[in-house]
This record gives sequence, C-alpha cells and structure tokens, in this order.
Amino acid sequence: MGGHGRGRWRASAIAVVIVTAVAAANGAGATARADASGPPTILSASVGVTEPTQAVVSLSVDPNGLPTNVVVQYGTSSALGEATPPSSPGTLAPTPTPFSVTINGLEPATTYRARVVATNSAGSATSGLLTFATPPASTGPTGPGASTTTATVQVVPVASPGAWGGLSGVACIAGSCLAVGYQGRGSGPSRPLVERWTGSSWVDFPAPATVGASLYALACPTSGDCLAVGRDGSHVYAAQLVGRSWRVLPAPSPPTPNGDILRSVSCVSARDCWAAGYTDGGTRAMRNLLEHWNGQSWSVVVGPTAPDTMLNAVACETAGCWAVGGANAFPQLGQLFVEHLVGSTWVRTGPAGSGVANSVSCSVDAGCWISAGESRSTSLLQLRGAAWHVAADPGAQSGASPVSVACVSTASCWAAGYGGALHWSGAAWDATTPAFLRYVVLLDVACPSQVCLAVGARVNGSPQSSTPTAAVLRTP
Repeated sequence: MGGHGRGRWRASAIAVVIVTAVAAANGAGATARADASGPPTILSASVGVTEPTQAVVSLSVDPNGLPTNVVVQYGTSSALGEATPPSSPGTLAPTPTPFSVTINGLEPATTYRARVVATNSAGSATSGLLTFATPPASTGPTGPGASTTTATVQVVPVASPGAWGGLSGVACIAGSCLAVGYQGRGSGPSRPLVERWTGSSWVDFPAPATVGASLYALACPTSGDCLAVGRDGSHVYAAQLVGRSWRVLPAPSPPTPNGDILRSVSCVSARDCWAAGYTDGGTRAMRNLLEHWNGQSWSVVVGPTAPDTMLNAVACETAGCWAVGGANAFPQLGQLFVEHLVGSTWVRTGPAGSGVANSVSCSVDAGCWISAGESRSTSLLQLRGAAWHVAADPGAQSGASPVSVACVSTASCWAAGYGGALHWSGAAWDATTPAFLRYVVLLDVACPSQVCLAVGARVNGSPQSSTPTAAVLRTP
C-alpha cells in the first residue's frame, strides 16, 4: 500500500502463518502448456492467516488461453463442504496469473482444510489439500450486535477485498456510511473501490469506472451527494456521487514530474468543500495543494507556502476549516504545518513542533484533534480555545500509532492507525487493540453513532499484496 495512506508510511514486517501445498492432480508447478488453449494449471497455492475469522489464499494460476473461474473449497474435515464465490481472473494466457481469494466467516481457534479448484471450458484442475489454523478470538464481542463493558476493536470483512488494495476513507451522514479506496489484480492498474455499511456488514457499492484511479477520501455534505478525491496516474482525481451514480469532476492538476494527489476532502455544505493534498515534483520539491468546490467546479486556492510542504488532511465545520501536514518534510520529517481558514483567506498558525500532521478531525460537539507523527511516536493534539495542545503521546506505551481521529463526544473519541486503535475516555487514551491487529493499518475512522467504523488495509509486505479491511469500534 505504499503511498496510499495519509502522511508517512511505516514499513511493516508481517509474521503470518503460511502453509504451502504444491498443487497435485494436474502437475502443478510444471511449465505452461504449449498449445494455444486448454484446461487451467494451478502453479501454486498457499494460505495466510492473521485473524480469527479470516484467511487469504494466495494463488498462481495459468488459465491456458481460456476464461477461468477459481473457487476455494474449505471445511473442518477432509470432506470440506464450504466454498467461496467464483473468482474470475479471465483470459490471461500464456503467463501465470497471481491473485488471492479471501475466506471469511471462519471460527477462531479452529483447524481448517482447503483446496483450490480452477475451471474453464476445456476442463478443470484441483490443488493439493491445504491445512491452516485460525488464532483464538480476542476478548471482545463475537458479532456486530454484541454488547460490551469496555471499548473494543473488532475486524469485520469487506465485500470486495480484491487481489490487492485498501480502503482509505469513510464518511457517514444520516446513518448511512460509505468507504472508498482502490483494488487491483495481479500487476494490473488500480481501480476505485466503494463499499456501503448496512449496519452489520460491508456490501459492494457502485464505484467510478476510471481504470488507474485510486480514491483516498470521501465527504458527504448531504444524503446521496458525496465527493471522492484521490489520484489518477500522475494527476489529481475527483468524482461526485449522486444517488448511486458517479461522475468525474475535472480538477486542476499542476504539471509536476512525479504527479499530484488529493488526500483529503471536507465540506461545510454541498457548495462549499475543500480538498487538500500536494504536488510532487521530486526530491525537495513538494508543494501543498488546496482546491475548492463551489458546487459547480473546482479551483486551486493559494495558501501559505513553506519549503517542501505537503498537506495530508483538511477538516471543516461551521466554525471554520483547518488543513494540516508538514513543512521541510523531506528528507527529514520536518515541522508541523497547520493552517486555518479565516474568512476567505488561509493563514498559517501553530502549533510548533517536529513531525508531520497525518489527519485533522473537527466536530461541533467534540472539537478538533490532530494526529501528528514523527520518527518514534505519534502525538495527539487537541484544540483548546484558539491554540493546539498536545493531549497525549500514546504510541510508545500502546504499540499503536494513530493516523486518524473521530469523536462521538468530548468524552469518547477513537484514534485509528498502525497496529489498531486507541480510545479516549475524556481523560486518557487507552489501548484496546488485540494482538492480531498489529498487521492492520486503519487509515480513517467515522462515528455515525456510539459505534464507530474504521477502514484501511492488512499490510502483507507490498502494494500488490495488501488487502482492504475494516473494523467496528465500540464503546460501552
């Protein structure tokens, strides 16, 4: 997921249980067939398990010139009995096609068996039997409706995990929540990914059809009217959702060698939205980027500048807007960069300090928070009056490094990020993260009610192996 998160990206090593079986009946591992088309060949299959209810089967399949469907059969005995929906990599001959299939709804602390079946019009192939075990469940609720007496984090499946990708933004209005991100298969380009929360699970939702685009953030000023921003190749990207249909909104993209990006969007109303990001011109040539949506078109707005500046987030509410990031950010982490919209002018303000601000969150009821990271820790800053104050540096004690903050009230906030999430009780930040969440990066969080939703990715070592994930965050 390199480059798809907010602010800095921390390299993560993932220790997963992987059991590999060489495919059997069809001679898996052999070279591809010499004829133009034929039955598929399963070249490799392995299972990765990093949480109690989910496993990911990584595959390499040669479809041998024909559209090929792949299913994973699984169960607790050699009879198996369950199967995933068909996954269709399509006609990708003659070269092998790597992708993955996610198995959801598994039982914790249970040993499973699985096998891969690939089928096309010329025949089918079956892998050898794979064996894997899920870890024990955490001491939290066992289902989306379970009650709890402590703050808890629970991973929930997403509907379209794709072969690789992630969810980067989530927004809610009137009890309806959408999450946006990107997904892809093999070495192909990314595509926008959109999911809808039903109240108990994530389901597929129509996404913009732009091949090569990634969505990083979402804002919904009114029900059924949302703005999503991100990147399409080397240019900024924006799209508007009306009902269930998307339309691309041309947005100014200054020409730079390495490309431009919008990482965050926030709205005061449907005719007053701000998007923040940066232009990437190469080493020591970052420049912050602010764009305004007036309901009809986007325009670039000039704000305060500083050497090598990046903006990672913007947040607006009725009292005003804040945009945050870092100045002199490369090759060192530099200084916090915070600016405030005063009337129609952006003004640079405090706080002073090292690091890069990853996110800013504001609400009428709970005020404003900034999550700011530097090389060894993450600080959570709270706006009190007109000044920002460091409220906590929780990362060193908790093992979690927050990226995004959202609040239910002044006495209940969540900070989600690398390694899980922390809960604010009004007096202190407390770690609530089960051990298995250390492989998860939660990039954004929203709180439509007492139950909050976080989205991100399970980091598997490279952009083409990370997968979308989500979590439910509950307070008593």
